[in-house]
Order: sequence, then C-alpha cells, then structure tokens
Amino acid sequence: MGMRTLVVEDQLMFQELLVTMLRTQTQLGEVRAASTAAAGITACAEFRPDLLILDIALPDAEGLNVARALQVLNPDALVIVLSSHASTFLRPPELRNTIRAVIDKARAFEDLLQEIASLSGWEPSGADDDQLPLQALADLTQREHQILECLGRGDSNKTMAAALGLSVRTVESHRRNIVAKLGCSGARLIRIATLLLQRGSSLG
Repeated sequence: MGMRTLVVEDQLMFQELLVTMLRTQTQLGEVRAASTAAAGITACAEFRPDLLILDIALPDAEGLNVARALQVLNPDALVIVLSSHASTFLRPPELRNTIRAVIDKARAFEDLLQEIASLSGWEPSGADDDQLPLQALADLTQREHQILECLGRGDSNKTMAAALGLSVRTVESHRRNIVAKLGCSGARLIRIATLLLQRGSSLG
C-alpha cells in the first residue's frame, strides 16, 4: 500500500513539483497536497497521512500547527519540515520525535527523496527529472528562453505577459511551443525550468 503522503506548501508551483516528483516513487502510496494550515489540518483528519512534508511558513497560520494536529491523529506519522532557514530551525520539544528531518527548501529536490528513503528503508525509484534535454533547449528561440526563465521563477502567464510586453494568449502559445520542442508534459516543463534556474544555467 505504501506510505500515504501529504504535502503542505503554499507556493503552488513548488507544491506541484514536489507532488509530481513523489508520485514517481512506486514505493509511496497516495500523495495529496494542501496550501494552508487549515487545509492541511483538514487533510490530516480525512487522509491520516503516514508522512507529512511541511512548509512551516504558511499564509494563514504557523505550519507546525499541522504537525501538532497530525501527532494527535496519527502518533506514528513522520514529519519532514521544509524551511528556507533549515540551518537555524529548532524542533519544538513536543514535536522532537515527530519531526524526523529538516530540509532546506533550496535543496528540496536534491535531498527529499533520499531523506524519505532513509526513514522508510527503501531506495528511491530512478527518474529522469535531473536529466535536462540540452539539445532541445539549445533549439529554443530567445523569446522561448525568456518564457522558460519566467517559469523557473514561478511566474504566472499574466505576470510573464506584463514583464515581456506580450498578451497572455501569446505567452500560452510560447509555452505550447516549448512543450512541443522539448517533448515533455507541462509539469515536466516546470521541473526543467526550475532545474535550470537552480543550477544557474544561462537561458539565453
């Protein structure tokens, strides 16, 4: 059946990438997501996850409130905290045994699967997420590189249109062209854009 996993993260593009990555792991069970502390607590009550991947900075309340609620509902559940200040994060005493790892959000894609594997005893399934289609990327136009860079920053179509002086429809057309050239899904496109930005690669 695998570990039921809940991701609580308010940055929707980042959340989507995490969920997509986790769903490639056949050893995990169902993966769900929430964007606020309130929605996370509700999901914990309905879903009873075995693993909670938690951003502690949520828009409506402290993310640790979700961990506290889950601890009551499922005392055996594991929590992995995502934080932009992982090096200085201190586990609250009441959650010391529940929070099993703290990961810097900047390294979430590199470290998360390995951390889950160490907690659960399985090996991460191989995936092509870190393999960039370099030749296809080289064939993109300058405008398509600009769109890709915006995607890596998490910009919406509307934000991209305003920044580049384009209509939203034109931005959508460019996104479709990039997907076709790279031969990937929309979620994979976002992952590629994010990887490029993380690695400091030139986007043209």
